[in-house]
Formats: sequence, structure tokens, C-alpha cells
Amino acid sequence: MACKTMPFYECRPGIFEIDEFDCASCFVIVGTKSALLLDTGVGIGDLRWVVENRITDKPYTVVATHNHGDHIGGAGFFDEVWMHPQDLQNQDESTAPTLAFRKEYAELIRRREGKYYAYDPENDIRPWPKTPVWKELEDGQTFDLGGRTVTAWHCPGHTAGEMVFIDDLTHTLLCGDACNCNWLLNKDLAPTLREGAQISLNALQRIWSMRDQYDAVYNFHHDFRGFGSPLAPDVLPNLIFCLEHLLEGTAEFKEIPDALSTTGATKTVAIYGDVFVSCMGQDIRTITDL
Repeated sequence: MACKTMPFYECRPGIFEIDEFDCASCFVIVGTKSALLLDTGVGIGDLRWVVENRITDKPYTVVATHNHGDHIGGAGFFDEVWMHPQDLQNQDESTAPTLAFRKEYAELIRRREGKYYAYDPENDIRPWPKTPVWKELEDGQTFDLGGRTVTAWHCPGHTAGEMVFIDDLTHTLLCGDACNCNWLLNKDLAPTLREGAQISLNALQRIWSMRDQYDAVYNFHHDFRGFGSPLAPDVLPNLIFCLEHLLEGTAEFKEIPDALSTTGATKTVAIYGDVFVSCMGQDIRTITDL
């Protein structure tokens, strides 16, 4: 029997953060008619049981913020998953939700955190029983849950199809990996790193321009915030400022430990306030290369 002990917390009225053993967070938004599950984590244990037996008995839709294996690793335990069409194909072995990736990522987090987790990696990180039906998620698409509407907005940067979600009832922005304190730019977003940074900046500026619609921001890893608590209010504007400085050639760089390294490696980041920006698979300083 799969592990069913994932903790969860009602962080805002009708919004529940589920902690998948420090690997990732999934969020459930519950309305009067239906619910929305945002992301499926690495796929450790029985997320479906937790949603259906501990959080809500309402019908629910499963939506993915983006296509990395720590966010859609549990997708194969659900029938349908909505995701932006630009993220429907992920052939990158370093991020695709293969069984090998899911086990390696969970072990990385286990070693990094040095904690005991109440799951058995061999029995609780299981192959998908099926491939879900992937449905195309559109920019501006709305989900009427009854008494609240959640709107999906395209925010490319971390991936080409990254999506963020605004709940109109609680004025909450749920942003996957589109915004956090240790932000990763996708090197394959555009032909050059500079073009990719500009695409990211434009997308984040658009979300920032909607700030009258939200007063709290939750990313989907709580390593730079407390479980159930929002990001500090300056994280999103500081990320925007950092990208602006990168594009202007005035960014400050720093060498820090790479939190995703298994060998103790370091990486170079651009820094602004409490935000670090780096690039997956490429030195962020090459943004100035012509």
C-alpha cells in the first residue's frame, strides 16, 4: 500500500498546500462545486488518496504548472492533466518525469535535507500505471470552481510553457517555478540566453502588472519560505530587477553551492536582494556574449 502520510495545510481559505516530503509542493483549491489540483509532484506515495480522502470529496481537475519531473512526476496516477502545449513534449532526461529521474530527485532531497521521511523509495516511487490524457492549457483559461474562479496565465522562463494561477477569491498567485528566490532560466527557451532572459522578463513584468489581483505569492518549493507561508513580497520585483540588470550588463555575480548538485558543486548566480538567478546547463554570465 502506497504511503499516505503527506502533510498538508490550509494556507489560505480553501487553498491547501501539500508537502511532498520536501521535494515539491502541490496545491488544491476548493470551490463550492469542484476543485483544482495544481501539480502532482515527484509522484511519491498516494497523492490521489490524500486529495480525495483528506482534502475534498468534490470532483477536481488536475493542472500542471510545467513539465519538469518534480512537478508532473505523479501525473500517471491521474486520468487527465492540463498543461500548456509548449510543455507537452519533454525529451530532456535531466528533467523529464522518468522513473529514474523521480527516484534520483527524491534521493537528492533526502540526502540534502538529512531527514527521515515516512516512505519507502522502492515501494512508493512507482512506475506510472498509464499515461494520462494531456489536455492543452491556454493563456487566460479560467476554472470556475463555484464561488471562486482561478485563471491560468502563461509565464515562460523556467520552461517555455510555464503557467501561473490567480485565485480571485483569496487574491493568491500560485506560480510553480515561475518565481522563487533561487530561479533557474531555461537555456533552450530561445536561440540565445539573452533572448530567453528578455522573454522571461516580459512575462514576469506582465504578471507583476496584475498585482492588483493578488496580495500573496506561493511558489511550489518551500525551501525559501515556510511551509504554508507565502514568499516575501519583494521576491517577484527583485527577480524582475535582477533580469533587468542582467540585460543591462550591470548584474552582480556570486558563486554559491548548487542545491541540486550531488557532488558539492557550486554555480555562478546573478544576485539582487534576496534573489539568485542562474541558468540550467549554462553559465549565466554568458548572457553578455554576442
